[in-house]
Amino acid sequence: MARLNMFPILFILLLASCALPTLAHLDDSPAVVECKKHFSIKYAFDVYNYIFKGKKIGDGSCRALVALGRPCHNIFVNNTFTYEQTGNRIAIQARADRVFTHCIIVNSAPPRSSLS
Repeated sequence: MARLNMFPILFILLLASCALPTLAHLDDSPAVVECKKHFSIKYAFDVYNYIFKGKKIGDGSCRALVALGRPCHNIFVNNTFTYEQTGNRIAIQARADRVFTHCIIVNSAPPRSSLS
């Protein structure tokens, strides 16, 4: 008679019990859910990479950020502080403010003409 090996079952249960607390933060607040409806993940990554990784942000992402508005931008930044180890909060908040100001300027500049 074959004997059932319990190790794989125990291992799966252990992984599941460790994963449950980390998934709890995925239940976003109503404000985050509402803001997500108006902002694509591509633009969110561009803004995140500017703020937290010092990468450039494109004009399209800037237009989308300004259209989203400052309140939702602040909600996303504060939500990120809640769920990630982000380093110096003051410096990050300054970069978040800087990107929004930069995007307002980019958005208000007349579009470049393709005609010479």
